[in-house]
Amino acid sequence: MTAYCIPVSELEHTDAIQRHRLISPDCLHYCPASAGGWGIVRVGLLVPESVLLLVAPAGCGRHGAIAALQLGFKERLFLLHVTETDIVTGNHMEKIPLAVGEILAMRQPQPKAMLICASCLDDLLGSDYDGLARHLEAVHGVPIRICHMDPIATDGKTPPLLTVQRALYDFLEPPVEQERAVNVMGNFVPVDAESELYPLMAEAGINHIRHVGACATLAEFQQMSRSAHNLLIRPAGRLAVEHLHRKLGTPYCYAPVSYTPDIIARNYGLLEQALDVKLNTHTYREAALDTIRAYGKILGPLDMAVGSTANATPFELARALSEFGFRVRYIIADQILDIDLEHIQWLRRRRLGIKVFTNLHPTMAGLINEALTADVAIGFDAGYFCRNAVTVPLGLEKQPFGFQAVTFLLSEMHHALEHPRNHREQMYASGMVL
Repeated sequence: MTAYCIPVSELEHTDAIQRHRLISPDCLHYCPASAGGWGIVRVGLLVPESVLLLVAPAGCGRHGAIAALQLGFKERLFLLHVTETDIVTGNHMEKIPLAVGEILAMRQPQPKAMLICASCLDDLLGSDYDGLARHLEAVHGVPIRICHMDPIATDGKTPPLLTVQRALYDFLEPPVEQERAVNVMGNFVPVDAESELYPLMAEAGINHIRHVGACATLAEFQQMSRSAHNLLIRPAGRLAVEHLHRKLGTPYCYAPVSYTPDIIARNYGLLEQALDVKLNTHTYREAALDTIRAYGKILGPLDMAVGSTANATPFELARALSEFGFRVRYIIADQILDIDLEHIQWLRRRRLGIKVFTNLHPTMAGLINEALTADVAIGFDAGYFCRNAVTVPLGLEKQPFGFQAVTFLLSEMHHALEHPRNHREQMYASGMVL
């Protein structure tokens, strides 16, 4: 039961399919206790003034129900239990219109939007949820969209974490007019107010930076359709921005959250091209470099582990930490995206001897008994497997961006080292469903 791992130097030699998932597609998947946080239901309910009906067997509904209790959205989540008889007969499709009518009648004030979430079972059965949604929308006069809690699609081109965001933004309708504004997409909370993105955009004449998490009403959310550009900062929003490009004609710029100063500067260059503006980032870059030097003296040499649950792409974060002068010993990554390849090449050239693990491999169940040693673990999964490390969650509840992300990362590391917490307590305090 030695845990499956690949030296970072060998990653480029794997075939395309294995590289995408980091393990053979025939392997059973391990699910560590550190998995959780922003699930399908919680993401879907980012639509303001909406409710969600989850149509699923009891086991599938349990995770969403517990999350609703923990995180305070239980009044907006409804569960329609699917029995074995329903699965055989398809009778649950007859129950959905009754459930929708009951929810809309009993809920006061009446929801202004609804999502219906199907499970893997209906994907296998080929149930026509899209046709049903169109019918129910016409009957009740409330916009209804479909999302899927279907982990069986994780290996495909439309995994659930991407399709739920596409469904979320499909509520946006073509605008009467466009505004010189930017939507930030792919992430779940607005970009930190301390990010230089806001003053840089204001200097360039763009005063509205919109995010679904900042919208209190459906009408406010609909204003996002008036923005002239979309800024994608996390890969999970890829299908959503592509969909809005087709539906609304809104162009998008992909500038993922990064922690390496050179990559951050390059991302701002992409944003300049997309918006046809000039952004004066020099001062912010110099401040970030000063911060790196200052924290290097404060923190000293540290052994690091980087996880896949952190608000980062693991290979880029490992590169950033290496450039800062820390020793990255382990990376936990479930897949390799196209944007990861240049960072893998950077790490390979420096022969840093980094071991790459994946949460998905079944042998990871035995990794907690191995002596993975690190001073600091970034991400709950890295902390779960490096049991003696200080964990820096770097979760999705705060969204750094730009050069401010460098300061945020280093200050979080410093705070964690100054005020270490038990990893288990941290995970429970985060509201993660265990």
